[in-house]
Amino acid sequence: MASTTSFDGLSREELMQKVVELQQGLAELSVKVDGVKGENNQLREDNMVLKDYLNNLMAKVGKMSNLGTTAPSRVMIQHNPDGAQSVRVNDHIGELTAPAMDD
Repeated sequence: MASTTSFDGLSREELMQKVVELQQGLAELSVKVDGVKGENNQLREDNMVLKDYLNNLMAKVGKMSNLGTTAPSRVMIQHNPDGAQSVRVNDHIGELTAPAMDD
């Protein structure tokens, strides 16, 4: 990005013009850097809010008793007289009841 332009042989006016152009470029880059810093700070704040939210959520879930730790009772997995079928999803979720398909 840095140019290796030689300023030898340029008149005073041309040198002043180059200085002004370089100063304008520097000012534009400074504005962009400040904008990115602001976005970065906002993202960090958003991440802190999300982290606090997740920590609070996990703390509440951790206080829930028997959350997915016990097997379903026999009453829950008995044949449903309404024609619904029990389907085992996995050990953590337990049983889901799906309606029976009529052929």
